[in-house]
Amino acid sequence: MTNKMKKIPLILMLGPQASGKSSFIKMNNLQNYTISGDEIRIHLNGINSNNGHPQINFVPQTESIVWHIFYEELDTRLQNKLPTVVDNTNLAAHGFNPINDILKRVPIDYQVYVIDCFKPLLNSKDPFSEKSLNHALKILAQRNHDREYSVNMDIIKRFVDYYANFKVPDKVIVISSADLQQAQDVIDMVLNYQ
Repeated sequence: MTNKMKKIPLILMLGPQASGKSSFIKMNNLQNYTISGDEIRIHLNGINSNNGHPQINFVPQTESIVWHIFYEELDTRLQNKLPTVVDNTNLAAHGFNPINDILKRVPIDYQVYVIDCFKPLLNSKDPFSEKSLNHALKILAQRNHDREYSVNMDIIKRFVDYYANFKVPDKVIVISSADLQQAQDVIDMVLNYQ
């Protein structure tokens, strides 16, 4: 077994809200390895109702607390050398890259993977065309409506814009959630890590 294979896996989910990140985690039994900003928000802020549909209550005044708790959990898992999955959009704009922020904390005995859940929704030949992005937004809107806790569509649209201009750092291995074999290999690394 090579050193690379022995590294502890850290998976960063990537994609706007409703792109399938949490569903991917649930379908692959990764919940016990997962840190989620939305779960922390629910614990701190609760759920509100948007036209009778439960919606995560986003409270700007508590965001610093959400991120403090998130990074405490992440740092603790990394110090304890535990395989970890980060269930956040991991997208941003205006020069801020949350993946870079996480990478600053990651010890050298980890290999960081990004599972991209948005790429499969885009046209492979022209992913950032208006037609492709509009098609993906329609899928996200339906998924958002059907999910347990919805998110305001303005937020989803903003994160789709972020995705179009986002760059994943070179030292991270990016895998499309549609690449079943590669995704399964990384899932197995998490589930079977000793």
